Amino acid sequence: MAVISFLSLNGQELTEQGRTISDSIVLNASDIELDEGMRKRYVKDSKRKFSFKWEWLPSLDAHTIDNRKARDYIKNLALTTRVKIPMLIKLDPLKAAESIYVYIEDYSEDLIRRDIISGCDYYSVSLSVEEA
Repeated sequence: MAVISFLSLNGQELTEQGRTISDSIVLNASDIELDEGMRKRYVKDSKRKFSFKWEWLPSLDAHTIDNRKARDYIKNLALTTRVKIPMLIKLDPLKAAESIYVYIEDYSEDLIRRDIISGCDYYSVSLSVEEA
């Protein structure tokens, strides 16, 4: 079985259950107006920004479809980590996984359902990271 997509933060694999990914490039640039009236843009650097969203993400790892890390791990990581962490991501099945150091930018969650019998809660979770 081929791995289609893969995500690891701080050395722990995160579940694919209900996950969507979007990425963009953040440019740090300056526009300079020349004497002739023309403008030039100097690009200082560019960084990649990733946004992950999970729907119906269980709070417990054992309740995910692939037994990978779930909401409790992601929330703890987002709320306690202030330094850059390694991220391993594979979006294209024909390419190797990329290793990138990232900072966690934003975390948010909404409770969808509480399952009292199993002790597992389900959330809609959003996580944004930016390349260090």
